[in-house]
Amino acid sequence: MNKKIFLSIVSLGIVLASFAGKGTDIKITVKGLENTKMILANYYGDKEYVKDSLLFNQKGTATLKMDTLLPGGVYLAVFPAMGNRYFEFILNEPQFTLETDTNDLTGHMKVIGSVENELFYKDMHYLSKMKEASDSVSKLYKAAKDPKEKENYRTQLTDMDKDVKARRGEVIEKYPTLFYAKLLKAMKDIDVPEAPKDANGKIDSTFQWRYYKSHYWDYVDLKDERLLRCPVFHGMLKKYMGQIVVQTPDSINAGGEDLLAKTDMKNDIYRYIVTYIFNEAANSKVMCFDAVYVHYGSKYFCDASYTPWIDSVKRFKICDRVQRLKPVLCDKKAQSLILPTDSTETQWKSLYDIKAKYTILAFWDPDCGHCKKEIPVLLEAWHNLKKKGVDVGAYCPAIMEIEAYKDWVEFIQKNNLDWINVCDPKRHNNFRYEWDVQSTPQVYILDSNKNIKARRIGADQVEDYILHLENPAYFGKLSNKINESDEEKQEGSEK
Repeated sequence: MNKKIFLSIVSLGIVLASFAGKGTDIKITVKGLENTKMILANYYGDKEYVKDSLLFNQKGTATLKMDTLLPGGVYLAVFPAMGNRYFEFILNEPQFTLETDTNDLTGHMKVIGSVENELFYKDMHYLSKMKEASDSVSKLYKAAKDPKEKENYRTQLTDMDKDVKARRGEVIEKYPTLFYAKLLKAMKDIDVPEAPKDANGKIDSTFQWRYYKSHYWDYVDLKDERLLRCPVFHGMLKKYMGQIVVQTPDSINAGGEDLLAKTDMKNDIYRYIVTYIFNEAANSKVMCFDAVYVHYGSKYFCDASYTPWIDSVKRFKICDRVQRLKPVLCDKKAQSLILPTDSTETQWKSLYDIKAKYTILAFWDPDCGHCKKEIPVLLEAWHNLKKKGVDVGAYCPAIMEIEAYKDWVEFIQKNNLDWINVCDPKRHNNFRYEWDVQSTPQVYILDSNKNIKARRIGADQVEDYILHLENPAYFGKLSNKINESDEEKQEGSEK
């Protein structure tokens, strides 16, 4: 498999497994690469990591000799002299030899002393021939005009696919203990049956999806850490969490929990899965998906027994972020907020004083350049909604020091901000922390019961979002993406 790749040397932090009386002794010979360098790398998740650097001798042979047995998986022999072309091989046996040449790294491969790689390359050569034949028939299929001729080509393609699956099935059945067999098994398709009919002859339209989801990991040994070091597992995980599981916070939480329950809750696969789910939640730009971050953060990352690899500083940052987010998640009841209407503090207004179907809650700063652009847009949206007969109130606390009080008053007057304006220049209230206001403006939308329906939403989305709440069929220019600044990025676990 001649490809070009870019590899960066990074630390994996993986402890090599040591086996008494065993070591690694692998010889790789490539004719045409005498006296050059070879880079040994391996897959881990969706990346490739450099493991070692070897030199070819005058005969074009490089030897990897160690007292320990390297972790099993799919490795790469990369050749800088060939523009970082490489071939892959399976490392799961302590001693073997691979011989090839620069004319065809894969096609001319000779394997000595490795059952895993004999099967691997035999399969690769077979697939190469089948792909060539399939590509040829596919062209004929696309060009065919006659229906019978087209059907004939389609049948040929189907038969080829069956042959590949049957051949791989034989390897899985004959060599069940080999890593390559486990790798092939993990790649097997799930055969989804037709949906059964109930007593009235009706079919459950969700049956096939539910079946596929519940059987998705049937062929994957989630206790075998070697699968992390192959280019298959990460793609399966990404597809499962991003496509197979329904993309709502509750479903993602449940789907991830189901998957984690299939692991031993302690090995590297468990660690990889829980870290992947948590980091995806931390980096999500979808509104309300911070509920996933809070769920996995509070359960797994704030409890050292679930994530012992996390250091105390990182754990503190994660848990602090989780605690700040918990009260302001979507569908949570809004906290009480009572602030003065001016610096004299003679009159106070409560968020709960607003008796409307919807409430726009907007935190802003009169010294914030972005606020000066966004607040007038928000004001226009509020007026437009009222003109359309929507019962909506607005409560807009200013975040500022007493020195900015004059600017706040001038901005209100200049822009005719005729909603409820409140402030706390003397800092009596800790609402900036309690409402997770890391940057301004920060806009929330509340329903009649003061439940949070949206947060971190842009001023230009407010009108369409409330109209969508009024009529779920209406979307306008609505987006479910959050309005995020660099300050508001969640604290992830690790990369």
